[in-house]
Amino acid sequence: MAKKYLRKNIELDLLVLDKENPRFAELYNGSDKESDIIEYLLYTESANELAQAITDSGEFYEDKPLWVIKDGDKYIVRDGNRRCSAVKALQLPNKYGLNLPRFEVEKLPVLEYFNLPDLERRIRLEHNSNLFKKWGRIAKALEIYRMFTSGNSVESLSEIDSNPKDFIKTATFYHEAVKIQGESFKQLVREGKGKTGKTIVFERMFKERKLCGYNFKRSTSEIIIKDKNLFEAYINAIVPFLIANPDTTSRSIDKNGTYDLLKKLKPFGFPPEKSPSVHTPGTSNSGNSGHSTGGSGSQDSTANTPTSSQNSSGNSSGRTNDGSNNSANTSNSSSNGSSNSGTRHSVKQKPVLKRKQIPGPLKKLIDECYNLDQNNFANAKTALTRVSFECTLKFVIENTNKPNGKPFKTSNHFSSAYTNKGKPLPYTNFENLKSKFTELITDTSYRKAFENFDLQNPHQIIHNYRVAAVPANAKTICDNLIDLLEFMLQDETDLKAAIDMAKL
Repeated sequence: MAKKYLRKNIELDLLVLDKENPRFAELYNGSDKESDIIEYLLYTESANELAQAITDSGEFYEDKPLWVIKDGDKYIVRDGNRRCSAVKALQLPNKYGLNLPRFEVEKLPVLEYFNLPDLERRIRLEHNSNLFKKWGRIAKALEIYRMFTSGNSVESLSEIDSNPKDFIKTATFYHEAVKIQGESFKQLVREGKGKTGKTIVFERMFKERKLCGYNFKRSTSEIIIKDKNLFEAYINAIVPFLIANPDTTSRSIDKNGTYDLLKKLKPFGFPPEKSPSVHTPGTSNSGNSGHSTGGSGSQDSTANTPTSSQNSSGNSSGRTNDGSNNSANTSNSSSNGSSNSGTRHSVKQKPVLKRKQIPGPLKKLIDECYNLDQNNFANAKTALTRVSFECTLKFVIENTNKPNGKPFKTSNHFSSAYTNKGKPLPYTNFENLKSKFTELITDTSYRKAFENFDLQNPHQIIHNYRVAAVPANAKTICDNLIDLLEFMLQDETDLKAAIDMAKL
């Protein structure tokens, strides 16, 4: 029998990381630059741990060759990308932020396969036993679905996992959600850096699929979008909710019920206004323990019976965080800050500012932030979110008066933002200013929103030339900022009623 591969040692520079590798291709959204792929694998796919292990052992084990296929004068790494990226990173550990000594190596052991089908079959067989079990749940789901769409039957996929239909549900849900929320959704389901991702959270919520506009085919478990508007509103609500509430886990959902989480999406625009198809169930689904992946049996057996229609309150922002190029979602409201009633579900594209005598430059700054097109000016839009937030916060603190007629700024409560050991700071400490203002907010949901709004993300875009903004992220940050700006720039009397004035 002819041998299907040749064992050899290949120079490190001739080994090319496979950006299309099914383990991470769907989740990676960076450039084709090798350094970007290495950084992704290090800190999202935990290749940094392999770098540590290689450093500890002092060698790359000869019995763990990479599996490659030749492409011209280069070799594409089809299996072992994490190990290869770890070794490449160890050639210049400082460049990749690794606190490890340099590990110099010229060549790595490989198995060069002559035919791609033979290599893919070998990888598939290996996945059935060891490697595949180590993959994260979303990566595993995407690979199972890729194999399914390549002609493998659901029954044959049972060799990989006893419940392949559950993974097909997850993968097809993923593909539909990415169309709406793009990179923001991908970031939620990624694993690495000690994070397990939110894949299981979305799977838990499969139980409420009929209330969210989708279902799954009985034959193949592929997703069916029953109500496009309702499904988009759901994705546009749950993604920013999970970003703002990172402690939400499958365990908390099991404890409180899936419908309890649905109710929490109301401030994020779900259910959408003016949608006659949205109904709320008569009873809450509590105690969902044992419900692991959205139900592996009949898809319709656990659906709730709708009893009454529900409209969002006028205070619901109803905003979208759509990362797609949908003109209905990227159009801006008029400069007076009113919501754009012509967009889907009366989606807010910018904050409604009710405070009187807002300085013209501040108003212009906020308008500029929300008028920027995230697809062409992602960096600028992201940077302006921080500038808009900080300028608004500074204006409110310095121009809202306490009962004694003096501005909030004069309170000892905010002294750490303006002074250090009694001496005036040359600049305002906005981290402290944000933290101290957040402490005053009495409404828990608003307080958490302020706590979770990360000033460091846009800070990196402003000051780190190695970091670039992604359009979907730029829009998500701006959308998450809407409620915060509206809270700070509500009518001054209402603002005072919404904070603990006794602390000032």
